Order: sequence, then C-alpha cells, then structure tokens
Amino acid sequence: MAATLTSSGIRPLATVGRPIVDAHVHLHPGRLAVKVRAFLDGLRGHDDTHRLPMAYGIDADEVLAAMAADGVERVWSFSYAHKPGIAVGLNEASAELAATTRNGPLPVMGGGTVHPGDDEPGRIVQDAVDRLGLGVLKLHCSVGGFDVDDPRLGPVFAVAAERRLPVVIHLGHALNGRTEVGELAGLHRVATAHPDAALILAHCGHEAAGEALAVIDAHPCVHADLTPVASSPVDLAAADIAARPDRFLFGSDAPNTPFRVGESLARVRALRLPQDVEAAVLGGNAERLAGAVLRR
Repeated sequence: MAATLTSSGIRPLATVGRPIVDAHVHLHPGRLAVKVRAFLDGLRGHDDTHRLPMAYGIDADEVLAAMAADGVERVWSFSYAHKPGIAVGLNEASAELAATTRNGPLPVMGGGTVHPGDDEPGRIVQDAVDRLGLGVLKLHCSVGGFDVDDPRLGPVFAVAAERRLPVVIHLGHALNGRTEVGELAGLHRVATAHPDAALILAHCGHEAAGEALAVIDAHPCVHADLTPVASSPVDLAAADIAARPDRFLFGSDAPNTPFRVGESLARVRALRLPQDVEAAVLGGNAERLAGAVLRR
C-alpha cells in the first residue's frame, strides 16, 4: 500500500491490485433510459457542450461489454428520481441490474436514489442499503428540482453518514448540467452539517471545478469525480489532483457521453500523475469508499 502524509488529513492510498472503477455510470431502466437519451439529444442543437453524438447506445449489456473492452473492471451505476414516488422502483431496478451482472464481464455496483419530496426519504435510503444491497446514492439537483441543502434531505445525509454510504451529488440547476460557483455554498453547508457523510461532487462541479477545490479542502468528507459534462472535460491540472490524492474518482457518464470510456481513461493517464495517485483515482478511492458501507 502506498501512502501519503496523514498529518494533512490525507488517507493512505490503497492501490495495489485495485481494479479500474468507473464510478459514474447511468444504466437507466427501460423507458427512463429512452427518455433521458431523448432529452440529451434535444440539447445538441442548443448548447455547445452537447454537439457531439453519443458514443454508446442505451442497451446495458452492449454498453458494459464495450466498457469492459476498454479496460474497466467495476462500475457504479445509478439513476436519479426526478419526482417524488419513483425512487423505490428505480432502486429495485438498480438492484436487479447488479444481480444480473454479478457474474458477467463487468460487475455493476447498484446505486440508489431518493427525492426530498418522498415520504420518509431516510427510510428509502435505509431500504436501498439493507434490503436491496445498494452501495452508493445519487442526488441530481437540476433533474429533481431541489437544492442539496433542502432540509428534507437531512435524514438522508444522516443515514448516509451512519452507514458510510457514498452520496454522488450533481449540484446545480442548469439544464446543460453545469454548476455555477454560487451553488457550491449548498454543498459546503451539507458537509458542515454532516461531516461523517462521504460526499462526491459529480463532475467536480464543472465548470466551477477550480472553485470546488476550496470546498474539498475545507471538508475531509468531500470528494469529486472527474466525469465530463457532455463533451466538456473537467478542467483541473495534474497538480490539483496530486495534491488531493484520496479525493478524486474516475467517472465517464456512460452511456450518455460522446467519449468512449477508453478516451476518458486516456485523459487521466495523460496527466502523468504519480503512479499511486493515478491508481487511487482510477479505482482505489472508489473501492475504499464502496468497501466502507455498513449494512444491517
């Protein structure tokens, strides 16, 4: 195991023998996959980050086979609830996907979701972890029409902290998926209120990635993934990542991305990070967070 100085709050890097993990994938079930793809296709004529065609179709088996061919060995897949009342069904579909891929070429760790308008959202998260065996939670603020520091999500973050459940947060309200600098304040408030919850800022808050580093530095519980927003990669320098080796995760946004996963992997490798840091980003950090989840 390679390690960095822990006096700064940086955790040891568990990198030896770690697989490559894509920690940001959306293998939506059935009709939702069709609707999400249609929505994203509709953006292509209106926003310069959505001009390139998608690299994949929406068939889960075909997408996973293509990702495995590019070297990915584990996947975190999650949907997101755009309205109250649908989270449980999405979570059950995610658990079914995980079960059917367990012995396939690319195993999926199923992710759950919840909406602040759900009845007892904290219980939905408990059910996702305990009954369904899901290992990560996804909140999408723009799709669900809520703020990350919505008081109704307090029980959700409390459960996440208790169960050490990673929470991937797509912050912001722009239809094109970008995050505004001012929206980072909500994440700061959540991290302050729930310092034991493992929070992962999706897309590193792109295009506010540089400003997001201050939130990451202020809160040991805050991580970020390097998933591009449509055809716009996260804009961070190698030094930004190397200085925070335990905080970043690799993600692709497959299948709703114009980049093949191999291209996104190549982008990380082109940074020429120290070997232990690259291994942590490409899989070690995701494996550490996933391995910490507590179930009852």
